[in-house]
Amino acid sequence: MNAHVKVWGVKTGTISPLIYGHFIEHLGRCIYGGVFDEDSPLADSSGFRKDVLEAVRRIKCPVLRWPGGNFASAYHWEDGIGPRERRPKLINYVWGGIETNRFGTDEFIEYCRRIGAEPYLAVSLGTGTLDEALHWLEYCNLNTPTKYAEMRKTFGHPEPYRVKYWGVGNEVYGPWQVGHCSAREYAEKLRQFAMFMKALDPSIQIIAVGADDPEWDLTVLKHAGKVIDFISIHQYHGSEDYYETVAAAYYVEERLKLLASLIKSTRMDHVKIAFDEWNVWYQVDPEEEAREKGIVYLEEPYTLKDALFAAGIFLVLHRLSDVVGMANLAQMVNALGMIKTQKDAMVLTPIYHVFDLFVNHTGTVRLGCEVLADSYAIRAKSFLKGRSSFALERVPYFDASATYDPSRNVLSLAMVNFHRDEPCEVAVDFSDVPAGKEGQLFELTAPDVLAGNDFASPNRVVPVSRAVALSESSYSLPPHTLWVLEVPLEGALGGTV
Repeated sequence: MNAHVKVWGVKTGTISPLIYGHFIEHLGRCIYGGVFDEDSPLADSSGFRKDVLEAVRRIKCPVLRWPGGNFASAYHWEDGIGPRERRPKLINYVWGGIETNRFGTDEFIEYCRRIGAEPYLAVSLGTGTLDEALHWLEYCNLNTPTKYAEMRKTFGHPEPYRVKYWGVGNEVYGPWQVGHCSAREYAEKLRQFAMFMKALDPSIQIIAVGADDPEWDLTVLKHAGKVIDFISIHQYHGSEDYYETVAAAYYVEERLKLLASLIKSTRMDHVKIAFDEWNVWYQVDPEEEAREKGIVYLEEPYTLKDALFAAGIFLVLHRLSDVVGMANLAQMVNALGMIKTQKDAMVLTPIYHVFDLFVNHTGTVRLGCEVLADSYAIRAKSFLKGRSSFALERVPYFDASATYDPSRNVLSLAMVNFHRDEPCEVAVDFSDVPAGKEGQLFELTAPDVLAGNDFASPNRVVPVSRAVALSESSYSLPPHTLWVLEVPLEGALGGTV
């Protein structure tokens, strides 16, 4: 198989670091036993897992969403503040088990500060009220001599948290959601919440619930678009079949383009897309877990196959960086987690390593990149035990993205050979850029697409790197492989388009 890549020294856009965001929810062992584990020998004085903390720091998590997800729709933030021993233990009505509330707003904000992430809070539209949302905003962001701001100070936090991102509701389009309602009902609630929240703190940005349904999304944009900053979309995919899994990244691209076209058609050009839940999820059924265990854990195992889907997502997000302003992998630890923990050990899945390569070895400036490659058509079953499906006429076997890091004067070319069995001979044309003589190549692959990392073998699928001569015009990319090639530049790039 052959492919051709032409890299142009022209800056075509900016890639927001927020596309590499994450999400944690009170679901299974995501928070308790994952992010926060007071009984672990690996916990620090705040109860945070030190190994997880360092792993998340390495991938520079830019934004972290909490407390849900479905959990947010029945969450009352005041249950999770104040002395931990006085906080109420409650039933987790959404995911099962007991919610101790030992990880609440103050712990979440501290965690965000420790990892360098912007906090993103989701307010309840299920059992919650506008009053409650405004009180939470006051607690977090105001420095006034009023009840909730003073409450924060009393609990040892004199300075406002200045939380910028606020989601209003979660998946309320679905009958599974506490607070399920119609698009028109949601748009009216959203308009009121956003209007009064921004009156209280004009610096915040509001994320609206999008439904991956044109009628819902149009209704929200038409009736509340002026008071929001983002509209969300959620996508979960995956299958036992290799091609059905990796092709789903290009179905996601079509859905993101459709939502972008709806934003444009309503002339709400200030609104960006928040792709704030995405992942591979097809094996663990929450209804079965709830019946059998009484608690939903969703501890999906991840392999190289799933990591290549994630790599495809990032190539798509680079291309669509003009319209996608944020993305959040769901979730960070254990529950659909890219990180897995036991009491005294941690494993980084192949999806984690995709984040590492894109965050640390690609740039924030999008460059012109022309790709010519073979493609295939597919009709696929996807998501949880094939509950959804899609069809695509052209899915590339090979794809690439060129970016630039001005702080290091380095060009990066991310390339994926999605073919399961064949290598790809890639002709790369750097003639339009002042490339140096030697680059650094980072590779993520394994002999088997179903290879993954576990506690017995935590390093089956890990990146390796080597120096490569840039005088070569062709590179042989192995089957089912992600490459990121860093190219030091010896001069300035061209202009912008």
